[in-house]
Amino acid sequence: MKVAMFASEMEPYIKTGGLADVIGSLPRAMSNAVDQIDVFIPYYREIEHRKFPVRKLPYEFKIRIGSKNYFGSILELKTAIRNLTIYFIDNYQLFRSRAQLYVREGKDYRDNLTRFVFFCRGALEAATHLSNSEVYNVFHMHDWQTALIGLYTAISSFFEKSKPLRVYTIHNLAYQGKFPKSQFRLLGIAPSYYSSIEYWGKFSLMKAGIIYSDIITTVSPTYAQEIQTKKFGVGLEDILKANQSKLFGILNGVDYSIWNPKTDRFIPANYSIDDLHGKSICKTNIQQHFLLAESSTIPILSVVSRLAWQKGMELILKVVPPLLQQERIQFVLLGVGDPKLEQKFNCLGREFPKQAGVALTYNNPIAHQIEAGADIFLMPSRYEPSGLNDKYSMKYGTVPIAFKTGGLADSIIDYSMNSTKGTGFLFENYDEESFQDAIERALKVFQSQNKWRQLMIRGMKLDFSWQNAANEYLKLYQRRSD
Repeated sequence: MKVAMFASEMEPYIKTGGLADVIGSLPRAMSNAVDQIDVFIPYYREIEHRKFPVRKLPYEFKIRIGSKNYFGSILELKTAIRNLTIYFIDNYQLFRSRAQLYVREGKDYRDNLTRFVFFCRGALEAATHLSNSEVYNVFHMHDWQTALIGLYTAISSFFEKSKPLRVYTIHNLAYQGKFPKSQFRLLGIAPSYYSSIEYWGKFSLMKAGIIYSDIITTVSPTYAQEIQTKKFGVGLEDILKANQSKLFGILNGVDYSIWNPKTDRFIPANYSIDDLHGKSICKTNIQQHFLLAESSTIPILSVVSRLAWQKGMELILKVVPPLLQQERIQFVLLGVGDPKLEQKFNCLGREFPKQAGVALTYNNPIAHQIEAGADIFLMPSRYEPSGLNDKYSMKYGTVPIAFKTGGLADSIIDYSMNSTKGTGFLFENYDEESFQDAIERALKVFQSQNKWRQLMIRGMKLDFSWQNAANEYLKLYQRRSD
């Protein structure tokens, strides 16, 4: 089986969020079960500057978008995995001239549609060029930036005799790639296609991915159900419901070669289920780093997150300060985002300097140290398609408290509902009282060293490795389009 995967970012080459982690891990996890897997991403400035050992292929192409011609080339990077190759689609003006991937000063680039039309068509140029000896069996597209590949494949004469299975993965339905009708001409297709991807007077590339695919996946089973409802469907719930027979939820995995307290190089002491002593050293380290009072008995509640409305930061700002005032907890936060939220958390840190530590940045080593040193991890997200930090936390024996939604509902077993299997604490009503109740339930169990230790160990034993997710995707790959 020969697989082509298309995405806008991939770890370790370029990353802005969780998508890059998925694309960095999933192809590697499935490489043993396929003959060849090729990943196609844009060639951004940061990739060029980091000087990966790429080879420019002796093939160039021209793509007309609107009234302009754009010239492209393909760069090849062989990985340490024999059958995994990365192909970068290059155009200086559209990709390497930009400091950021999608936005400038918080606003989307005005030519994002042109950029990703070029990428989709350029990636197909590369895929067809590479198919001269053996065609791809599967095209796997990720999020709105690659959604047009399914449509372009459907109308391409190259694939008339042997059409690949088109798999489209929705990582976050809220980011749809919506553009005004006046820009539809940039897609370079017949006007008759507009009605199929129309979205409230605009057109949606996400909708194109849904319509022009053979299989739709999203990043957790619960999220696959949620997005078929008005509450979570962001205007696409009806089209998703109409396509539910080809919609599947597969929970994202975790790369345990990176996130594992037994081997983590960023933490001051490694530990495992058999020897938890290192976790207490990590707790002291976090208290020292954030200049908090050193104590082994007071619980540290933590957040590592983008500071955004989706992540439920306002609930934390309502519930955490009274607990700090009562000196019942300590609190640490690492993250950036909404300037207003940043300011409020900054004030919280200044008001409780010995109990609350706030770092308004993103620092990967500190993120690892917080996961290892904290006792509790807070994830009151309004919606969470898959979630990663809940799974990192459980591996590190840091108990998650989360809203029961998306991937959080699929990965965390509520201790209050099942004390023999519970791995964290969930709340089902999205309000201050329910979140506070979940924290109080956790703090009560924390008082029993024995119960808390058992709770930690149950979470540490769970296996969310990427191989599980890869096996589920491979089962879908075995299907063939009609």
